[in-house]
Amino acid sequence: MSTQFAWIDWIFVMGFLIVSACIGIMARKRVSSLADFLLVGRKLRTVWGIATLSSTEMGLVTIVYFSEESYSNGFVALATAFITALTMWTIGRTGFVINKLRSLHIMTVPEYFEKRYNANIRWIAGVLTFITGVLTIGIFLQVEGKFLIIIMGLDGAYLPAIMGILLVIVIAYTMLGGMYSVVFTDVFQFVMIFVGIIFTTYFSFIHADGFTGIVAAVRDNYGDAGFRIWQAPKYGLLVLIWMVLYYTSGWSSWQPVVQRVLSMKDAATSQKLFQISSIFIFFRAAMPMLWGIAALAVLGKVGDPKTALPLMLTRILPAGIIGFITVGFLSASMSTYDSYLLSFSSILVQDVVARHCKNPLTEKQRILLMRIGILVLGIFIYLWGVFYVSTESVLRYIILAGSISYAGIITALVGGIYWKRADTFGVYCAFIISAVPPLVCLAAPEKINSTQAGLLSFALAPICLVAGSLLRPSNKSDFCG
Repeated sequence: MSTQFAWIDWIFVMGFLIVSACIGIMARKRVSSLADFLLVGRKLRTVWGIATLSSTEMGLVTIVYFSEESYSNGFVALATAFITALTMWTIGRTGFVINKLRSLHIMTVPEYFEKRYNANIRWIAGVLTFITGVLTIGIFLQVEGKFLIIIMGLDGAYLPAIMGILLVIVIAYTMLGGMYSVVFTDVFQFVMIFVGIIFTTYFSFIHADGFTGIVAAVRDNYGDAGFRIWQAPKYGLLVLIWMVLYYTSGWSSWQPVVQRVLSMKDAATSQKLFQISSIFIFFRAAMPMLWGIAALAVLGKVGDPKTALPLMLTRILPAGIIGFITVGFLSASMSTYDSYLLSFSSILVQDVVARHCKNPLTEKQRILLMRIGILVLGIFIYLWGVFYVSTESVLRYIILAGSISYAGIITALVGGIYWKRADTFGVYCAFIISAVPPLVCLAAPEKINSTQAGLLSFALAPICLVAGSLLRPSNKSDFCG
């Protein structure tokens, strides 16, 4: 496999991995309580919050799937970039859901459901969120490993080893330092990601003959369908509605994101975090999409759209520069893993395991179990990444997997916060029934397509909540927390 990756590039990569590990491990000294381990003692301020949230959401898998979308569809894919940013900004502007969650001083999203409904609802929400997290992050490793194999010019047989090395480093510092390690490494990695974006954009546009070249590439390959959503075969009104629902629920209920909200010093700071971060969230989608179209201009059509961006980079980047940019991509990858591992291990312990312990767990026991959970999660994710094969594009697989829990959780949150008659039976119905369509699609994609499954999930959840709450109300008094 041809690439310009040279010894100087390997030095950049190895040095970055060592520095990241050292920063993360040193942060363990700041952990003295459960609040420190999960939420940096609720002391996170705006600048640090923006850096860590942006780093987490700018994963290497994000770069791959956004570039894949634009490479395969043209400029119409940019509609997704606008949706991701506008939904986050709107939530920050209005305080939709997140203000209530921050005011309750909880540590996980499912914890809210025990306060509003009952402990069993919390347990079900924890299980669904955990399953969604594992299925989502499982494909990250596979996609990112293939990207790095191509850009480094390694044989495909090294893919399991590359995936393993990435996970071992991230697991080590996340287990030791918790959220402190996540924040400190994310801030460092945010700088590397930003530099990588600048270099990648410059070289991509130069070799694609600028904006004129990428416009011509889309016109030649897709015609009007590359510019007009209503003519694009994989887009259209239903897909856009699904994405709006997905991102609205994700920004307001997805634990890796909401964990930043819960870590901020107050609700007003949380809102400011979302409004400012939405700017970066737009470019986090738009820039890889432009790179994907540049790859179309430079390479033409390739067999696997996921490989278009790394194949272009191996052709256009000189030695030294390619290693530096690879460091930026590794930063994007690791900043996502550490946050996701911590978030879902916290849900596993706080909302699932702890509910079935005869005696209350101490803070030290909870931290120990979370560290074990991070390790177990890492092993499972590694095995999933090695063996699972998806038939969907990466973006649509992730949105589909997210719909397993997103629809039920956002419905139960909105119902609980804004509708006094929302009740436990309705929430049970919303959680269970809304999870069925995406699960069926993942198991048997020939029976229902991803758009239909996702929209059906978001439609069924509120219907079930309202019907179940009205038909079988409990005697529990209205929540007024």
